[in-house]
Amino acid sequence: MHCKDELMIYGQALLQRGLVWGSSGNVSSRADGNTFIISASGADLGLLLDDDLIPCKIDRKSHEGLRQPSMEVDLHRNIYRACAEANAVIHSQPFYSTLAACSGIDIRVDLIPESMAYLRRLARVPYHHAGSTELAEAVAAAATESRVLILNNHGVVCWGSSLGEAFIATETLELLCRMTVAARAGDIDMNYLGEGTMRDFIDNVEGYGR
Repeated sequence: MHCKDELMIYGQALLQRGLVWGSSGNVSSRADGNTFIISASGADLGLLLDDDLIPCKIDRKSHEGLRQPSMEVDLHRNIYRACAEANAVIHSQPFYSTLAACSGIDIRVDLIPESMAYLRRLARVPYHHAGSTELAEAVAAAATESRVLILNNHGVVCWGSSLGEAFIATETLELLCRMTVAARAGDIDMNYLGEGTMRDFIDNVEGYGR
């Protein structure tokens, strides 16, 4: 499937699943070793057209066409520079994940098999202004340690080897944050599994069911 077609599909899926709203969020995919394609500034991810997808260079600040890429283009670019395995980046503002980002709620991954498998490790990035060099640099530094980043008072960034991988991480994080917020509101004690159990699961999950 062509890179732009895949970005359109996942842009629609992000909107349909309630993971973005209006012109919030931006998505990108690596097209080749030195090029990535990102949604344009102000683009509605649920209604992406060919002209809304802007080819950009990874090794320098350069893009094709007259339209401007997303204001977070350097955030995406820096992840591709820092993480050789990164082939896709999704930056979104799902409701519960963003609520967690705007609070001190501790989001723990060691709760259900899906969160352990798809998220593994979360990292929080201190607040920096949207579109700033400081944010792009802080995200890239955190991305070398985790593929799932909560940006304080901002939203979420997930990167992966494919758009599908970044998408399922985004969706899983939103479920986990929703469960955590609901449990806190209902004064429900969560049965967290612990670091040892999570590590054992991650080490062995690929062999389960085989």
